[in-house]
Amino acid sequence: MAVGLTQDLGLTTPRPNGLQRAVQRIGSTDLGTAVFSRLIGPLDKAVHRITKGRVTFSRSLAAFPVVMLTTIGARTGAARTVPVNVIPYGDDLALVASNFGRGKLPGWAHNLMANPDATVSVAGKSRSVEAQLVGADQAESVFAAAVRVYPGYARYRAKAASVIPVFILIPGGQT
Repeated sequence: MAVGLTQDLGLTTPRPNGLQRAVQRIGSTDLGTAVFSRLIGPLDKAVHRITKGRVTFSRSLAAFPVVMLTTIGARTGAARTVPVNVIPYGDDLALVASNFGRGKLPGWAHNLMANPDATVSVAGKSRSVEAQLVGADQAESVFAAAVRVYPGYARYRAKAASVIPVFILIPGGQT
């Protein structure tokens, strides 16, 4: 029996405590979005580096399941590694390219559309994956799962001027 990415990486979705729920509520406001959209990425990278891959800022502060995603740049062809929130989705992982509801796709989404092969790393484990852009029906199911992990996704979706792409990461890829 094949093991899915969630189990293979040992990825769990922590249950947020009171402080983490408060941070999540603040993060989905306009002010929280403005602040967190600029700070979270650099803080996640720094904490990840300092802890040798064991922890990210987002996981500690807001109970988000986070992986380091390495994609190949759509224009440059260079490897790009960024922290991203993931949604456990069955045995696989899902990515919601909400970019805090700001209406512009995150760079990693452009990269995955150009080259779906990527690598995810968490807690010292790395796996090659293939990103599959999902259709509207499956996107609805992923969004329901995403809102259970972080209710702010519902607000981001309402604010977005266009359809937010959703990817499923499956084991494989060539990275």
